[in-house]
Amino acid sequence: MTEINGPLKIMVVNEPEAAGWQLLVSFTDEFKSASLEEQGETFARYQQELVQGIQQLPEGDRNRDGMAIVLQLVNELLPYIREGQIALEESIIVQIGQSQAVSISDFLNG
Repeated sequence: MTEINGPLKIMVVNEPEAAGWQLLVSFTDEFKSASLEEQGETFARYQQELVQGIQQLPEGDRNRDGMAIVLQLVNELLPYIREGQIALEESIIVQIGQSQAVSISDFLNG
């Protein structure tokens, strides 16, 4: 399995009152303390590591599917990270379906 350590801390949460599951996404302390330029470079590098990790795993692999979910999020956040337009102290909540929750849990828990 490909291990990818990055600037994000991700937890999968089952909220009974919400439809489906939620990803609770926050940034590591190391990432938050870096300069804006370093944050952009780190996040772009993380994006490339995810792409490479996905390419190394076969179609249908739940780790691959989990990485793809994280990559989708990273792709959306990257331009805002580069511009310093994300409040890094805040957590981001993303709604996902149950099958996605299984895939991303497998990926996060190795």
